[in-house]
Amino acid sequence: MKKVTILWLMVASLILSAAGYAAEGPVNLVSVLNPRMTTGIHIGDVLQREIHLQSKAPYQLSTTALPIKGERNQGVELVDVAVQTDKAGDDSRYVVTLSYQVFSAAKQPKVLRLPDTAFAFTGGKEAAAVNIPVWQFWFSPLVTGSIHTARDNIQPQMKPFLIETDTHQLRFGLALALMLAGLVGLVYVNADKRWLPFMGGEFSRAYRKLRKLPRTPGQEQQALQHVHQAFNQVYGRSLFRQNLEQFFAEHPEYRQMQDEIDAFFARSDTVLFTTQPVDAAKFIEDTQQFSRALRDCERRVA
Repeated sequence: MKKVTILWLMVASLILSAAGYAAEGPVNLVSVLNPRMTTGIHIGDVLQREIHLQSKAPYQLSTTALPIKGERNQGVELVDVAVQTDKAGDDSRYVVTLSYQVFSAAKQPKVLRLPDTAFAFTGGKEAAAVNIPVWQFWFSPLVTGSIHTARDNIQPQMKPFLIETDTHQLRFGLALALMLAGLVGLVYVNADKRWLPFMGGEFSRAYRKLRKLPRTPGQEQQALQHVHQAFNQVYGRSLFRQNLEQFFAEHPEYRQMQDEIDAFFARSDTVLFTTQPVDAAKFIEDTQQFSRALRDCERRVA
């Protein structure tokens, strides 16, 4: 019978702690939510108490009488204070959260406590306050004993496993070779200077000269001269339209541009031997692009 009575007392105590201490009056303690764990608490752990309060007008919670952040009591420090307020008519509800951090340096397990706290209410004719009792818990040190005990219990660290890198090195080498090949290819196709075979050919020179040629009237003949000079150097003698078939037979890399080359020679005859007006800027631009295409054929990349 005694065991049943003790059990009921414990249950009643838990109900009062979780459900609260609400009572009729201008100032009431609704509930106190303490940390769930009372054992196995170590240095650095943060414990929170959530306190629910209620007051009727004109009473209000005095924020100046709250616990001060930074207070330390027997190795337990108050590290944060948060207050939430909710009003409904004449009633005001408060949720006060107190966060405590354990800094005890005890070498043996011991009982510590979150201190008792008083909350004052102002505004009424008489002073009113709510007292929160202490809450006890067991503090467990990380290492029981002195530094010699900790040193004796140190475990050797395991060396990290080695990673096979041969496969990765091979893949990296292949990727690097492909990147270099691609870079060389880009330079080979787009560069104007002669760094590799076929990069300093006649049409490459003509293309460079045309890029520097002003797009002004009167420069059309100079543009034609640069391209014709390149044809003559490649052919080995003066190249005329009627000799194009022989030119393609000796230099088959240009045959894919047979129609464009024939059109160029026809247009050259028109510009050089007639008075037909020509848009100088567009003509020089077209001639430059034409020489660039011939340069690609020259380099065997077209």
